[in-house]
Amino acid sequence: MPDTRPNILIVTTDQQRTDSLSCYGSGFTHTPHLDRLGAEGVVCDRAYCANPVCTPARATIFTGKYLSRHGAWNVGMNVPADTVMISHRLGRQGYRTHYIGKAHFQAFNGTPDETLEATQGWERHYPGFTGPYYGFETVELALGHVTYGMAGHYGAWVRSQVSDEVFEALKTARRRGELDFGGNAHDWDMPVRLHNSVWTADRTLEFLRAHDRRQPFLLAVGFQDPHHPHGVPTQFEDRVDPDAAPLPRFVDGELDDKPPHFKAAHLGRLPESGFQGEYWVGGQGRGGDFSQVAEDDARLGRAYYYSLVKLIDQQMGRILAGLEELGLAENTLVIYTTDHGELLGDHGLWMKGPFHYEELVRIPMLVRWPAGIPGGRRARGLISQVDLAPTVMAAVGEGAPAEMDGVDALPMLRGDADQVRSHVIVECTDDPGHLRLKTVVTERTKLTVYHGQDFGELYDLEVDPGELRNLWNSDAYAGERQRLMGRIIDHMEPLERRVPRLCYA
Repeated sequence: MPDTRPNILIVTTDQQRTDSLSCYGSGFTHTPHLDRLGAEGVVCDRAYCANPVCTPARATIFTGKYLSRHGAWNVGMNVPADTVMISHRLGRQGYRTHYIGKAHFQAFNGTPDETLEATQGWERHYPGFTGPYYGFETVELALGHVTYGMAGHYGAWVRSQVSDEVFEALKTARRRGELDFGGNAHDWDMPVRLHNSVWTADRTLEFLRAHDRRQPFLLAVGFQDPHHPHGVPTQFEDRVDPDAAPLPRFVDGELDDKPPHFKAAHLGRLPESGFQGEYWVGGQGRGGDFSQVAEDDARLGRAYYYSLVKLIDQQMGRILAGLEELGLAENTLVIYTTDHGELLGDHGLWMKGPFHYEELVRIPMLVRWPAGIPGGRRARGLISQVDLAPTVMAAVGEGAPAEMDGVDALPMLRGDADQVRSHVIVECTDDPGHLRLKTVVTERTKLTVYHGQDFGELYDLEVDPGELRNLWNSDAYAGERQRLMGRIIDHMEPLERRVPRLCYA
């Protein structure tokens, strides 16, 4: 009897904003393949990340647990080895599990002479390793980004395609503009055929072609872009015109009523802010002065960012075509999303960090499964990354495990319910000793609590979608502030560890 359970294809990008996809209303990028994916499936209009940093967000996607539960609170650390992911769960159910591209479940350090068990970031040094890895039977991993991203299995492949001299030359790119602010545009002489996005699609298609149809698969695909630095191959022609890229949205004085690290990051004065940890405020490098970014440099940085999205769109077109050609499209649940967004100069900030603006925490999420979800819809209700693992488990007929923190979103995706949750939670631990924050987002309002601090944030997204006016101290919103604080307390209480009760006493 044939196995009729769906195949699962989870595609993640790195640091992608909703406005980079034309199905979310972008007027300056054209992403026809992803638009088609959304048109044939479901576009989630109110999807949120669980954390605005790579490793915690990715751990949440594959575990269905918040960072408060899985413990990987930032980059530069390993997801605990005993963490149970959907790869473990589906592998036990007979699924073939494979990972291609960026996973970022581990740190990037380590030395070749350390044992495999002791090494952090072993992928850089053991390109011959193929798994198992966090429940995935086999892996083909890519590390880092752009010029520092030619490592792991991808890096070993690039090295096999070019001379040692060319390989070393590909580790540099030409920055455009004088000021280095992290979000710069870079011209990169990487041949398009060797680019990480193309390699990721190539390996995905090879897996699909070679896969035994008698066994369902869980295939995770991680594109490294459009993460900074924004290095676009010089050969790539389908670019966004910098003149068409809008300038960042920033109003003078808008940071005056924000927590102190906002303005400190904007002015490049993080060491003076009192919130620096070992790596200062995460995602902000060493404190570049964003107030000095010229308009031309900002347009270039943004245009190159969106151009990288167009390159990914092309590769997604190849993957979607491959599913159709191989007869896999009908019963494959495709989830396309990202780990978190990108500030791109909006609010006077670039890249990422403990700034839970919509540009950073609201994310693209497209879902298609012709055999199980009616297409051509937009889901207006709230959905979180933490809901993806429970939804996958429900789709394969296993149900959402009780130890997962998310909810099964299939009723909303199928159109049987307008919503599956009343709010979403976004957590960030930037520095365990100083800067820890949690955000709750409802249909209309949004509150951020900074643990151990008197300040906070509260916005009415209906009247202030740009989050320009902080209502934390507003008497008119005092009741809403208390209500949302209660939501955060309710979120934290179930995270307490409870061992099984064996008897009455």
